[in-house]
Amino acid sequence: MAEIPATPAADGQPRVLAAAPGLRVLSVALLLVAIGWCAYLAGAFTWRVEPDFEYFYRAGEWLLVRGTTDPGYDLLPGRIAERGRLDWYLPFVHRFMTLFAWMPYRVAGLLWVALSVAALLGTLWMLGRYLSGLAPRDWLVTQALPFLLLFVFWNWEFRLSQINTLTLLLMVGCLVSLERGRRGLAGLWAGLAALLKITPALLLFWLLLKREFRAAGVAMLTIFLAGPVGDLAVFRGDAAAVYTDWLTRAVHEGSHAGLVRTQREIDWRNQGLGVVLCRWLHPTPYTTRFDNDPRMDRQFTLPETRTINVASFPLSVVATIVTGSAVASLLVLVWVTRRPASALSAWQRRVEFALVLLAMLWLMPVLRRYHLIWMLPALSLLLAQIYRLGWQDRWSWLAVGCVTLFAALQAGMLVERVEAMGPQLLSVALLAVPLVVLHRDLDAARSLSAPARAGGVEPRHA
Repeated sequence: MAEIPATPAADGQPRVLAAAPGLRVLSVALLLVAIGWCAYLAGAFTWRVEPDFEYFYRAGEWLLVRGTTDPGYDLLPGRIAERGRLDWYLPFVHRFMTLFAWMPYRVAGLLWVALSVAALLGTLWMLGRYLSGLAPRDWLVTQALPFLLLFVFWNWEFRLSQINTLTLLLMVGCLVSLERGRRGLAGLWAGLAALLKITPALLLFWLLLKREFRAAGVAMLTIFLAGPVGDLAVFRGDAAAVYTDWLTRAVHEGSHAGLVRTQREIDWRNQGLGVVLCRWLHPTPYTTRFDNDPRMDRQFTLPETRTINVASFPLSVVATIVTGSAVASLLVLVWVTRRPASALSAWQRRVEFALVLLAMLWLMPVLRRYHLIWMLPALSLLLAQIYRLGWQDRWSWLAVGCVTLFAALQAGMLVERVEAMGPQLLSVALLAVPLVVLHRDLDAARSLSAPARAGGVEPRHA
């Protein structure tokens, strides 16, 4: 794309020239091929009745047919067949999946694929038109590279027909609604995202820090009404038992410290902060384990003799270190994002939003490859700001270096031992570094150029 002219437009923002026709055609072609491949992959695995969509569908089916949450087995003629279940998901997800479970499995699966593709396109559209600061009509061009840099993770998201694409759409929709002054709608999207995946509850915390009390209030009301109230209406007398089971599996056993103590989800696929630290600080085996699905556990689990630890602390000590690290990380996030929205520029709010999504990944006890699609806003904003500032700015070199190293770390997925060391977790921190520096620089530019802004000209970093 052409360079951004130094002359500001009427709204104080730098003008952004439209993409060249050839670049537009190339970007659209690449996105069509990449998204088409993801859709094909999702359709093929769903048609073969493969996890993870199987777990989601069965959750809705058990609730629709038997009125209970999925116990993790199928009732077949003459026997009970154990399989995986939705261990860490709120009961809301079981109710949500009844929208699909009344249809034949394959029909529901293909509809889910179509919904996922639509959610992906909606996310790219919102990031490109409203949040990147680049030419809105060229959103396919500006979002092509961020999407392709995460293509391997999108492959896993669609291959498993996971729910993270829909959750990302809701979270991005929350920020766009905020920027357009629709705070109630922003709260609705944030609340629904938290009901689907739990970790987006961190977005509610951020809304409170921004003093966006209306959005935060609507989000909490959404969670309360669509969550516990809805569950009480559906499960009636069994609601308490349903929540007790969820608290045991998701909160107690599924926390960072819980996974360390029970040695669950400790194989190389989990890039969660707690499990990665446990592999380094305790002789924790990293070979494949399928703790959630007995079928795959019997088929794929390897001898548990390979470790990467550099220390041999007791598990209780490791659990304490892990908990302390997670709390310290959260305190750092609070410090960086502590000021209200009224004291920040639009770009600072966008940077904070991207940091909150990275924090969700950093603090997620079970961090799989497909969760990393939530890096999309961070990459989109970083690449947009690199383009806006150009190569003359030192921050651009920092950002390019971090993004390049992030891309290189994906090669770690080729070797189980390397991936067990936590390269994908490191990549989350790598993208956070230039965002934190950008947030600081934007603050400095905002403070030093107040007279310029009063005259209708935004600082260069804005």
